Amino acid sequence: MAPTVATELGIAIEAPDGRAPTGAGPQGFEHQSLFYAGEDEFLEGTLPLIDEALALEQPVLAAVAPVRISLLREALGARAGWVDFVDMHALGRNPACIIPAWQQFLEERDPLGDPVLGIGEPIWPGRSDAELTECERHESLLNLAFAGGQPWRLVCPYDLDGLDDHVIEAAQRNHPFVGTGGASARNGSYRPADWPVGAFEGTLPEPPPFAEEIGFSREQLGAARRAVAAQAAAALLAEERRQQLVLAISELASNSVRYGGGSGRLRMWREDGTLLCEVLDSGQIDAPLAGRIRPRPEQLTGRGLWLVNQLCDLVQIRSGSAGTAVRLHMDLTRSD
Repeated sequence: MAPTVATELGIAIEAPDGRAPTGAGPQGFEHQSLFYAGEDEFLEGTLPLIDEALALEQPVLAAVAPVRISLLREALGARAGWVDFVDMHALGRNPACIIPAWQQFLEERDPLGDPVLGIGEPIWPGRSDAELTECERHESLLNLAFAGGQPWRLVCPYDLDGLDDHVIEAAQRNHPFVGTGGASARNGSYRPADWPVGAFEGTLPEPPPFAEEIGFSREQLGAARRAVAAQAAAALLAEERRQQLVLAISELASNSVRYGGGSGRLRMWREDGTLLCEVLDSGQIDAPLAGRIRPRPEQLTGRGLWLVNQLCDLVQIRSGSAGTAVRLHMDLTRSD
């Protein structure tokens, strides 16, 4: 990446002597943005970091788009065999699934807690507004999920040619570090979130007037499941994905009965090639990482939102004193 990109974007670079720190390894979790324009700048910002990590025998995982995987493999040559690659378009379809993937990488590849390198690009051109909103929350929650843990660096590339200005501005707020001139510097534009306040704040766009809505209590859980199955069948959702959606709604509705005041509402509609189902109740979720941390084997509760995130293409949660809304998205155009 050209040394002037960060300053051109108006990012304040913070270093004790006014210069960006150089190659020393991360002291804790180093969440770094990397702004690039074109393939050359992408490689200029990522290859030196990969080279350094491989020289130090550190595990490396690159979770990027398939085209970026091919680009890195070609540039690395024989060394590509020492790097783990994951298709972020599959992994990050639902951004809530990304944090547990990084946790698994850390646990499996370096259980002793030594430094590792991750390169993750969860935001790419063509993401929907709903997906971008959840990606922004994900990027902010990374700072909470890995605070105080082992030292490792996660570099998040952002495509200046393909992403809107508001996406780039959000990236500047959510990353404590920024790549500049081949090094990592503290980002003066970073704004730490005040967790748990605000973890699920905000509202979701209202469903269209034609959305189907039913109320449910414990006695109507079966009817709610049948209503979802009928909607999914009418939308021609594939059989396996239909079962996944019914299971996800069953989990949410059961949680509403147990923890959300004993009853709830279910809303369903189709929009732009997506089937959406939303469960609302009077409960409140106050754990910022709810559904994003893999449950422990001995854990008896707290699995519902985790399961929902694994089953659906996108999950949006908004919760506050007025209650909770959980909106599930199932892409009707998916063939896999």
